[in-house]
This record gives sequence, structure tokens and C-alpha cells, in this order.
Amino acid sequence: MDKVKKDLINTFFKEIYGKSPDIKSANPSHDGAKGDWLHLQFGQSKDNANEADFSGYECKNHTTSKTTWGDWTANYYIYQDLKYQSNRDEFLLAFGSPNPEKNNRISWSGKVCGKYHNQMRASGQFLYVDENKDISIFYDYEYDQREYKSNVVPTKFRNRDLLIAKWIGYKKNNHYKKTSLEEKVNKKFNQKGFFKCLMENGVYTKIVFGEPINFDNWISHVKDRYIYFDSGMYVGNDRPYSNWRSDNKFWDILCDEEYSKNA
Repeated sequence: MDKVKKDLINTFFKEIYGKSPDIKSANPSHDGAKGDWLHLQFGQSKDNANEADFSGYECKNHTTSKTTWGDWTANYYIYQDLKYQSNRDEFLLAFGSPNPEKNNRISWSGKVCGKYHNQMRASGQFLYVDENKDISIFYDYEYDQREYKSNVVPTKFRNRDLLIAKWIGYKKNNHYKKTSLEEKVNKKFNQKGFFKCLMENGVYTKIVFGEPINFDNWISHVKDRYIYFDSGMYVGNDRPYSNWRSDNKFWDILCDEEYSKNA
């Protein structure tokens, strides 16, 4: 066991074990407040960099059902393509849906957005990993089952296999400004691996570790649908909210070391 891992384990039992995140002074609308608190206990400020958090170990906090790999903006969105003369609001109206629980705010999320590899959604959208390990989301007007589609999808988008978003897999194939998925995955998860701090009854009880994960392994899990796209883009906020996630049952499979006071 290397020194960094030993220090992480010691810090967990000294500063975190048996506690709940203290976020009373945090912004109540900030979803990452608990994660920020956890990072501070380990002696690090907020996690804003796209690299492993602690000398090669990526830190993940306890979650109820799913855990995020990264909020990774696509290299291409159709509304940024000059030949379509579009904009973000038009994109959201055409490919998103209203949320009744939030005053019918339009978002590109939930059931309308491409989520799993090679799965056609009722909105006519599907996500696909190609032979170059690029990930694309396509739209097909013919397969769009939304009753109101003719009112929101402009003629210029009524094509077969219309590319609406794309993430470049390998750096060598990347002709866009944003980094490739290969770089993002390898910087965060292919150094020394990752660790998660887990809770029971609202308090931290154990720390678990997983081995490094390279991009080829990561993309294979997108193809087998253990990793999926969980978009949260919506009108009124410029952030893309392009999250890649897995259910916690899959993260449990990836963890091969566990440390708790009962172990």
C-alpha cells in the first residue's frame, strides 16, 4: 500500500468516520455542497479540475443510487454549427421537453435525451459509440413519437440520422477545441484508481477503493450500458450539464478494497 492511500484511510477514520456533512453555511441549491465538504476534510478545496483529486486517486462521495464519472461537455452541438444558423434555446425546444414540476421549464434530459448506447428513444434520439470510440447522439424525425413534434422541430432538423451532439473518443481524432474523452477519463480514473466514502444511516462508515480504469475499459462499459449519459441541460442556465453516470451497483462491482471499523 502506498503512502497516499494510507494517508487517505487514516484521514477518513480521523476526520470523517461517524460524521455527516456539515453544509449549514453552504448554498442550499448547490448539489455539490456535500462533496465540497468531503474534499475539505481530506485537506483539499473544491474539486474543479479535470484530474484525479488526491495524487492520482479520484474521490467520489456517497450517493443514493447513481454516481457521476464526470460532467463532460460534448465537442460538438448542432446549435453551435454555423450551417444550421441555430441557437441553444431552439435546440432545447426542438429536442427537449417541458417539465411540469418546474413550471414547464424546457430541458434536454430524462426520457427525450439519448441515454444508452444503441437505444432508440421515443423522441427519435439515440446514442451510439462508433468504431473510432466517438460517442454521438443522433435524431431521426421519422421515429420521433412526440405528438407536438411538428410544432417544435424546424424543417432544417427534420432529417434522418441528424447528428445533434458528439464527444470525440481519442485525442488523435480530436479536431475540436475541447479535450477528448480519452484525456478526461485517463486523467481522472487511470492514475491510481478511485475511492468512495460511503454512509449508513446518514453518517460515514467506510472507505472503498477501485483499480485504475483506462479509456478503452470505460468506453466498453458505455457500450454494455453500465455507463450512460444523464443530461441536465435546460433553458435559463448556460451550463451544458452533460453528466456521465453509473448506478451504484456497478460502482460496487468496481470496488475491490474496503476499510471500515468492522472489517
